[in-house]
Amino acid sequence: MDLIKKTMEITIEQQKLISSPLRVKIIYLLSRSAMTAKQVADELGKSAGSIHYHILQLYKGGILEIEETRENRGIIEKYYRSKATQFTLNEESGQEKTEGSTSMGTSMSLTDEELKEFQDDLYALIVKYMEKSVKGDSKKRDTYQISCQFTLLDSEEGE
Repeated sequence: MDLIKKTMEITIEQQKLISSPLRVKIIYLLSRSAMTAKQVADELGKSAGSIHYHILQLYKGGILEIEETRENRGIIEKYYRSKATQFTLNEESGQEKTEGSTSMGTSMSLTDEELKEFQDDLYALIVKYMEKSVKGDSKKRDTYQISCQFTLLDSEEGE
């Protein structure tokens, strides 16, 4: 089960759809393999009804697609798959895009310890590439400003 690394251009309405930490988890799971709403609910320890609602919203919003349908004891099971794991706002969304600029972001649920570990890993990655950037080789290099912001969101409970 390989994670798809596919970028999708989205609208501001789609951005709102994927801004929930619970929906980010659903998108992640459905990028690894096609699953039914019940399978996603079981994986996340949530109610099937709640997850089915979120999957339908993501499907109607064009973030998910139905990969296949199967009949199981007279019931049609729909297997959903996410279209991408990375999303960028399209230029018509009012988001000003400058040449040479890209952005990425996501929401995720972390414990305090996982957040610290993530920040430490990110710092190590920045240091790794900073070391490459100061080497005196003859490769043409462009200069980028890189920033990362961690913002605590409302709890996903009740979603």
